[in-house]
Amino acid sequence: MMRNLIVLGFAGLLMVGLSVSSIAGVQLDSDSDGWVDTGDNCTMVANGPLAQTGACNSQEDANIDGYGNPCDSDVNNDGATSLADVSATLAASKAVSTNPIYDYNCDGGASLADVSKALGDSKAVRTPGPSGLACAGSPPCP
Repeated sequence: MMRNLIVLGFAGLLMVGLSVSSIAGVQLDSDSDGWVDTGDNCTMVANGPLAQTGACNSQEDANIDGYGNPCDSDVNNDGATSLADVSATLAASKAVSTNPIYDYNCDGGASLADVSKALGDSKAVRTPGPSGLACAGSPPCP
């Protein structure tokens, strides 16, 4: 009985502590990239100062639509990745383009890996993002 009361007491203290920390302004960073979700243009893929890959350590948004390059393979901005986006990415990779709009893996240019991501996104009819920016999807997004 006493042990149950102690466990309940600790559980209550934990809940109070979690509530206080949320009130104190602790903000969520879902992808652990150093940008809190409300200011992150790519909340599920790391593209901030703590990102581990190349140019993904910035919030680069080449087409200024509010979605970071690593989570935006919709290069024609029609709302979802389609075969048109795959085709454009393939053409950019053949031309060895360094245009960041086609560089989803942040390795410095369009490549077959980027084409593969666009193809996978098109099969899933994936929309850009998610983004924590209120202006996302409404270019130009600062």
